[in-house]
Amino acid sequence: MDLELPPEARALLDAVVAIGSDRDLRGVLTRIVIASCELTDAKYGVLGIVDDEGAFTELVPNPAVESEFAHIDVMPTGDSLLGLVPRERRAIRIDDVTSHPAATGTYPDRHPKINSFLGAPVLVGDQAFGHLYLGNKRGGAPFTARDQALVEALARAAGVMIDNARAYEQVEWRRRWMAGTREVGSDLSGRARVQEALDELVTSLRELCGARVVTYVRRIDDLIEIRHVAGDEDLVPAIVERLNAEIREVIDTRMPIRIPESPGKATLIVPVHTRLAGSDGAIIVEQAHETPSLSGVMIDLVGVTAVQLGLILDRDQALRDRAQLLVAKDRDRIARDLHDLVIQRLFATGMQLQGARQLDPAELRGRVDGAISDLDIAIKELRAAIFELAAGPVKPLLEEVRSLLKEYAVVLGFQPVLRITGPVDRALSPEASAHALTTLREALSNIARHADAASVVVEMSASSAWFRLRVADDGVGFDEYTVKPGHGSANLAARAADLGGHLTVSTAPGQGTTLQWVIPAAG
Repeated sequence: MDLELPPEARALLDAVVAIGSDRDLRGVLTRIVIASCELTDAKYGVLGIVDDEGAFTELVPNPAVESEFAHIDVMPTGDSLLGLVPRERRAIRIDDVTSHPAATGTYPDRHPKINSFLGAPVLVGDQAFGHLYLGNKRGGAPFTARDQALVEALARAAGVMIDNARAYEQVEWRRRWMAGTREVGSDLSGRARVQEALDELVTSLRELCGARVVTYVRRIDDLIEIRHVAGDEDLVPAIVERLNAEIREVIDTRMPIRIPESPGKATLIVPVHTRLAGSDGAIIVEQAHETPSLSGVMIDLVGVTAVQLGLILDRDQALRDRAQLLVAKDRDRIARDLHDLVIQRLFATGMQLQGARQLDPAELRGRVDGAISDLDIAIKELRAAIFELAAGPVKPLLEEVRSLLKEYAVVLGFQPVLRITGPVDRALSPEASAHALTTLREALSNIARHADAASVVVEMSASSAWFRLRVADDGVGFDEYTVKPGHGSANLAARAADLGGHLTVSTAPGQGTTLQWVIPAAG
């Protein structure tokens, strides 16, 4: 015999089935609000999502009246009627909002007027996920006990479906993360490929996290270097400066930090530890889009990405160390061979001279002169070769730049930010590197003397064709049409022109100064 369900039960069952048909968390939340409004005939409905501290992070309104909430742009503070539901952790039904003692304060501008009210907590397990608020039953009637019972039952069922949707979203995000990072680092042959792999990592991370900017920074001594960026590059120096203390804390403690920025947005700073690369750093995921499902998962997977990045850096350093050891070993072998060659040559020459004792003076004189000439040439050649082998490697450009910035940090009163893009150390000949260092020193000296700046960003970038040095400060600037450039600027322009490049200086009063020195790369 078929059983006829009461209308309320059928309506509730239909609502649960409709909600459960959507696996996307946002879709599930929207369907919960729609079903609540349909079951109770409410005009207004909104699900307020809260964080672990109970603060509202996002509002999901009924799509039918979403436009009336779109311009409010203010998160509830948890007081008045909206705070009554979370405080008592039970459903609240009010026939006349204006006469209720908890209805204190004022609504935000453009908030629709609410007369009758019905609210209920939405729990996932014992934890409050959010709170469902309904207002203004159609026809002007108050909400009934039946409405309250339906909403309470729907809220209980919704908790289970939200939990399932959150689990699905977490699994899907992990799948996307694995798909986006599994190929990175599979081929690290060559320094350029390492740089590409790191760029791919930060780019993939930015796409996954929906972040405004993702960057990897490294600390060497007291200098923060910006190494890889995905997103708006112009924003990165200001972000690094704003988060300077947090970045240093993360690197020192090796503990990640999550900084709430706005509802649904957070900045993640995760340490990158290396064993061979010589310096630790951090990944900054600025303004990541955190859904309620991902607030805990995202920082963990960013941490895994940081480990992956550290391993790539360590592997690259290990290969470079191995290459240096092979070179050193080969140099030792050559030096040993040359040493043995010198001894053997001297021995052979001595034997020739010893055998010339019985020769007549004229022939003896010729043989001795020839031996002396041969020995003189051999000694000069061998001495030059041994000196070249014994000489230490030229100091890399980056190491020189770091030392220079450390020196000028005392003069400026603050530590400049260094940003590196591309194979800077291999881009210039020793002569061009010396010119680049002179240019940087002149630029920093000008800033110290004239700019009255509070921050300086030094950017060095290299491609297969060009090397660029960019020095930007936030100082007083000057009017380039009335202030004549000094000898220093003219010398820098001449250095660039001699190398086939150019110098540009852009500035304005009160807007700082930017110097760009561009020359061809070594090849």
